[in-house]
Amino acid sequence: MAERPTRFYDALGHDVRTDPWPDQGRSSYVLALDAFTEGRAEDAASLARMTVQEAQEAFDLYALWLVQLPALLAAHGVPESALAQRGLDCLRVKHELETGWTRYVGLIARFVKLSASLETSAPEVLALARSTWLAAHDPATDLLAALLALAAEELGEASVGPLWDILLNRYYEAIAEKYDPTVGSWESSVERLGLDIFEAVRGHLTGPTRDGRFDVREEANRWVLEFAPCGSGGRTYPDAGTDRDPREFTTEEHDWAWKTKGVCLYCVHCCQLQQRAPIERLGYPLRVIAPPVRPSAGHPGRKVCTWSIYKDLSAIPAHAYSDVGATPPDQTTDSD
Repeated sequence: MAERPTRFYDALGHDVRTDPWPDQGRSSYVLALDAFTEGRAEDAASLARMTVQEAQEAFDLYALWLVQLPALLAAHGVPESALAQRGLDCLRVKHELETGWTRYVGLIARFVKLSASLETSAPEVLALARSTWLAAHDPATDLLAALLALAAEELGEASVGPLWDILLNRYYEAIAEKYDPTVGSWESSVERLGLDIFEAVRGHLTGPTRDGRFDVREEANRWVLEFAPCGSGGRTYPDAGTDRDPREFTTEEHDWAWKTKGVCLYCVHCCQLQQRAPIERLGYPLRVIAPPVRPSAGHPGRKVCTWSIYKDLSAIPAHAYSDVGATPPDQTTDSD
């Protein structure tokens, strides 16, 4: 009997995909459509529901940050008129995000019902569901990036890292609980880190066709994920087909932005959450990131965002620490 495409994973508390890790970069929408085409209605339904699970965290965070970030700016003295002058209507975008999400979830439920009887209209409904989530997701991403640019303009670029610390605080607090090496093995942490990020990246509709696809490969000492572009912060880079406000990128070197100029102010929350905060709390990063970089006089630019999950803590390179202002432990190496 063929393996089911999803299974319950206790560490995350919900279903995950069962395909081998090198295949986890395939779009769940594509796999659901393939299953439907092959007459595997139950598998098609399971994979369609998986797209909702994948997108859930992005929706929850965006709905929260669209309230929290404007409030933080106001608390730091940024006048509400500054948002209005830039056309940053947080309430409208939040409403559209929530309305789009409700419609998207309803369309997935409709696809599941239609696929049960292999109705020929099911693929069209699935495509509409993806485009509905995309239309709700991207304006929220763009508005958050614009709010961070406003923070840099009004409060100074150095304010952005501390603002992210406030927004991410509850995630910081959970790091030790989830990944404390005295509680569980690093091997089990690697599994959780991989399955969790595979899901999140697909949920942001990563990839040039915006269906959640990306590249995964195994190397001797690590698992490597590459997004070109990432569906959230990666969209802000000019090479991703957008004409962005240059104030949305770092112009100075900061520990919270890999000491690199030209990094998207939205992208830097990954630096905080994956490297800086874990090093402070555990002594090592969880995932090591080489972010995309905006071309400038001092940097040729980098189009691809690369994430590494190391199979052994001793294999984590020294630059994973020094890039974010931390002192590398003696056992780290300088190799990638």
